Amino acid sequence: MRTPFLLIAIVVTALPMVFAQAPVVDITTATAPVNVLTIQDVDFVNARTPKWLFTINLRTLGGAEGTPAAVTATMTITLDAAMATGESFPNMSTYQTVPFEIRGSRSFTNLDLASPSIRRMYTMDETAKKRLEQLALPTGFVPAGVYKFTVTVESRQLAEPATASFTFVLSNPSRVELVFPLNEDRSIGEFPLFQWTFDGPRSRIAVFEMLPNQASVEEATNGVPQVISEVIGTSFLYPSAGVRPLEAGKTYVWYVEGLYGGTGGPGNTVRSRLRTFTVQAGGTNAALQSLLDDLEKALGPAHKATFDRIHAGLLSPTGQLRLDGKTITVNELVQLIHKFRANPGGVIATDLE
Repeated sequence: MRTPFLLIAIVVTALPMVFAQAPVVDITTATAPVNVLTIQDVDFVNARTPKWLFTINLRTLGGAEGTPAAVTATMTITLDAAMATGESFPNMSTYQTVPFEIRGSRSFTNLDLASPSIRRMYTMDETAKKRLEQLALPTGFVPAGVYKFTVTVESRQLAEPATASFTFVLSNPSRVELVFPLNEDRSIGEFPLFQWTFDGPRSRIAVFEMLPNQASVEEATNGVPQVISEVIGTSFLYPSAGVRPLEAGKTYVWYVEGLYGGTGGPGNTVRSRLRTFTVQAGGTNAALQSLLDDLEKALGPAHKATFDRIHAGLLSPTGQLRLDGKTITVNELVQLIHKFRANPGGVIATDLE
């Protein structure tokens, strides 16, 4: 009679082993806020002056109650590139580690991956590398595009591989071009609309008065600026309050700094050339007039009477844009114009000043 009870005991003891859950590896990542990289930056094994780009955090789940799971695993990192030129290079580079242990948690940065004690294999597609070098030659920067890293962790102890990915979107801004006011323009109003071109998302504009005793425009920029402002976008309407007003008959110098993130730090800038303009009483602003014309076309004939009154009254800008009682930027106004054009019937009511 003891045999059945012994068999039942063996079965009951074996059940937890049969239904034990396999450990799981959770992957999280952190990346540097960059939109400019060099060839050395992305070749993180052979870089002579490496800088932090990313961190990969691994955490094990599913161990015995109260203890973290211990897993012996390998990690593979692949890089896929989709350039702004339209060229794509899947598996541009592949990196693989030697087996390593994860007990609870473990982290790697791109700085760790050059170590021979971690690296088992690293390859970079020669065709892709040569093309990168060709495109990077003029500036030293990796071409603009989307660069996706995929992390895969594998182990016999895992039910399936763990994967995660992170992406760098590179715009590689290399120059700022001023558009308006034109250089040495002598017919600018008191609230000019400044416009420029830049590939990055943020810029900083500075405007200086040129004093009679200053011999050059460069000397003028050593003084206290009339206004200095960080801008999201590529335009700036001189405000009517909170800054020193522009005065008729005076000449001003301005420039724009493009702001971008690189591996050298968060404060990377590229500056435009200097330009001058002179304010004239009752002067015009062709750029702002063009914006007003765009708004009139976007809103359509239903608002023709309003714009006729604006033109008939020779109204000039005050330096502030308000919509439904709230101040908006020029870039927000441009976005609204695009929305009006795309869906004119969807506009219910606006109170634009």
